[in-house]
Amino acid sequence: MASSDASDRCLVCDKSNANFCNSCKNVRYCSKACQRIDWPSHKLLCAAFSNFDISSRPTAEHLRAIFFPVDEEKPKVIWLLCKWHEDDEEGGGGWFQFPDSESLPLGPDTFPSRAAIQYNPVLKRNLSDTISVAYRDAFLVDGSKPNNSVAAITNTKPGWHHDWRGPIVAYGKVGLGIDQTTCRDLDMNDFRHIADYFLSYGNEDLTPRTQQSTTAPKVKGVRINCLGDQKILNRPHFEAVEIPSTDPIFSKHDTSDIAKRIGLPIFTRRCPPDPKWANDEDNKVFKHESPFNNQDATFLHLCCNPKAEFDLRTGSLGWGFASTQWQNSVGSTIVVRQDKKPLLPLHAEALCRYCRNEVLPLMGHSIGEYAPEEPMRKDDVLAMICRPTFVISWYKLQEEKRKAGEDTSAPYPYDT
Repeated sequence: MASSDASDRCLVCDKSNANFCNSCKNVRYCSKACQRIDWPSHKLLCAAFSNFDISSRPTAEHLRAIFFPVDEEKPKVIWLLCKWHEDDEEGGGGWFQFPDSESLPLGPDTFPSRAAIQYNPVLKRNLSDTISVAYRDAFLVDGSKPNNSVAAITNTKPGWHHDWRGPIVAYGKVGLGIDQTTCRDLDMNDFRHIADYFLSYGNEDLTPRTQQSTTAPKVKGVRINCLGDQKILNRPHFEAVEIPSTDPIFSKHDTSDIAKRIGLPIFTRRCPPDPKWANDEDNKVFKHESPFNNQDATFLHLCCNPKAEFDLRTGSLGWGFASTQWQNSVGSTIVVRQDKKPLLPLHAEALCRYCRNEVLPLMGHSIGEYAPEEPMRKDDVLAMICRPTFVISWYKLQEEKRKAGEDTSAPYPYDT
């Protein structure tokens, strides 16, 4: 079945009398300008869609879907088995079609979540049919790796993007509303709407970043770069960044218990992986470490809640541990102060050093890592995680850097 957008109208601007893409013969553009706008994401699937053999459909219940694998740079076109099921609920009596958990290529031991796309906020356009996006229900906390084929899409636009992890598959449904009964083939028009879904997810403010940067005040923060960004892109460990005060980090973020306790509360968020190293984990430059390795970001998120319990459903590993989303494939991380005051690289380095060298051993002691010593009480540990002990650590770091001839000109963290 053809997509709801398969008319003579331009996919980008919706003008009529548009011409097909010469390669996929599926998407229409009214001009070269509109085609250039769509090309960064369109090119990721155009060739695969063009070469996909529609005559190879295994059964009538197999429909053309789009798969986003974790470890590959581009999405794929696949056949997805969408079985018909009888509605056995009281008052039902009908039949409906959908891919069950066994058909979805999301990996073992997963309960799939599904999101319905019926409106494109980038094109500001209602769709005529539904697109369903299926993903692992707990992908942020179950150890799923960052999805590189989705990152290939989100990397086409600057700014913050959601941290998509684990395999993802999109398939089509006929009609809108809540209960569509029939599945359909996806095409390249649908792919544009899926790409815009990934690009816009979590961004309520869709004002172009270039426009935001000229109107919104800037906030000075720090990017803590992971091993991949340091080794392949030659970025510094602690890198000064400026972000608009309207950046989504101020509405969608994680926080640090330790930073809050010492009077410097922060917001954090992970950055999408760069394809230059995300697909090259065996590179010898990493010396058998993961390019996503970012222990400083991990220690920044150690749990200071003495009542926290181990619960993989929420990602909690309990007192003294970072949650699972900050344990696995962390990647580079942006850090800003909650009050939007300047956070400089030396401030972030001091905070990470404090978490690693001062707080981590105390928490280790409290869970029995220094036997035969009697473990410290958690309340005693919390009492020691405070502004005075951080200030001592700050001055130690400054002294070490002075002796090494390094720059120590950053202002006192509590004076900015």
